[in-house]
Amino acid sequence: MIKYVSKLTEKSVALRLPKRAKDANKGTFGKVLVIAGSENYPGAAYLSCAGAYRVGAGLVTLLTSKEVKVIVSRKLPEATFISRLSEISDYDVLLFGPGLGKQVTKFKFAGKYAGVVVDGDGLKIFRKFKQAVLTPHPGEMSRMTGLTIKEVQENREKIAQEFAVKWKQVVVLKGAKTIIASPSGEVKVSTFANPLLATAGTGDILSGIIAGLIAQGLDTNYLFDAACCGVYLHGLAGEMLAENLGDAGMLASDLLPVLPLATAHIQTLNQ
Repeated sequence: MIKYVSKLTEKSVALRLPKRAKDANKGTFGKVLVIAGSENYPGAAYLSCAGAYRVGAGLVTLLTSKEVKVIVSRKLPEATFISRLSEISDYDVLLFGPGLGKQVTKFKFAGKYAGVVVDGDGLKIFRKFKQAVLTPHPGEMSRMTGLTIKEVQENREKIAQEFAVKWKQVVVLKGAKTIIASPSGEVKVSTFANPLLATAGTGDILSGIIAGLIAQGLDTNYLFDAACCGVYLHGLAGEMLAENLGDAGMLASDLLPVLPLATAHIQTLNQ
């Protein structure tokens, strides 16, 4: 039986969203380390880093290949870079996996983080992580659980909750009306079902959004809260774009400049 299921509301997100102090500096809003991108998927690195910045992270650093570094540095000059895991110092959040491809298995992790977000190819080794937010689409959830995609889609709330509890991780099962499930069994259901978001790269942005929110610090249930806020802001930005674009033709990068507007809208509810 599914317990603790409720809809994700604007008011509940407003209460969870990190506060922004007037006397803050970039260190106040956290440091995100992103390990992402490959020759075939350079955009995943850019989109996830930009997503973290667009929701207010103070510093975003990317570990990637030389080829991807060139591409991302031209698109996002605000990003910083490292070339080896040995260069890692103090980061608050690790975002691992978008667009990594086959090289995903070569990484060995050291250091402690306030939270970890695992997306894309990183989900192939998700069991290496503790205290993480996992962000699978239905196909990835199928591979992670051994269930068929049909079984996942027919029982989205139940499956997300069951495996969040089993794995002791936050599970964000993406798709129309995204499901967010906590290790304690609480389930939140997004009200957004927008075909405009059904395009490559939007999931990379969502993982960046969640990492950026974790970096800024939330209360005791911070991973689950960050996932809830991230899913809502992502969906709200899509709805804002849909007012002008309809339900097709959006590029994932179109979401990025709208994210601060979506955040500002939610913040006004707490004023």
